[in-house]
Amino acid sequence: MPPHLHERHHELIVVLDGQMLLKTSGAEYMARAGDLLFYRQGLIHEEISQRNAPVHTLFIAFSSTAPLPAFPLHAPDSDGRVKELVWWLVQDLRQRRAMDDCSHLLAAIIGELEWLRTRARDPWLENVSAYLRANYAKKLSLPDLARHAQMSRFAFIRKFKKHVGRTPMTELRMTRLNEARNLLLSTNLPVKSIAPRVGLGDEFQFSKLYRRHFGISPRQTRTRS
Repeated sequence: MPPHLHERHHELIVVLDGQMLLKTSGAEYMARAGDLLFYRQGLIHEEISQRNAPVHTLFIAFSSTAPLPAFPLHAPDSDGRVKELVWWLVQDLRQRRAMDDCSHLLAAIIGELEWLRTRARDPWLENVSAYLRANYAKKLSLPDLARHAQMSRFAFIRKFKKHVGRTPMTELRMTRLNEARNLLLSTNLPVKSIAPRVGLGDEFQFSKLYRRHFGISPRQTRTRS
């Protein structure tokens, strides 16, 4: 979807699977399964489904006469509560139930979004995420991350996946690939120099992972840019 905005309504998107790159004037996000995207009325945004992982979503559009709280543009739906509520609402509307009969579900969805907005981010996750961002270029392993979190590997994987929706090593790999993409687009570094800089080994391994994740090669990314 090229850059566009909604003049009369807000939009809530629930990402079911796949990946979608979201671009706005002030930020860029890679939305994945379990993520929520909230576009306030008038927000210019661009959406790009990833070729190797086509995105599937549920979405609703609604207007409101009352001012809405400052919901986050991008947030995780860790326990799937918003997804369930949106799915019920979509099912009711498909069955042609009157909107007045569905208003309680919309109110519940807005209530869940408000709860997500006010929920404090877990300091444990903040600590682990900061460590991962600061050390992604190093030879990090799962035991290294679990040791930093002072947990067993099994307990660490389970807790991290509950909070983020992905395993720690998947998150690490995605962080490396996204940083590699940024370097491809913002520098003239050769591909063989970028691979070790982001912790992805040699050029061959890097190119293989990059193509699998983004659907095109590192060189094609730079050429198209």
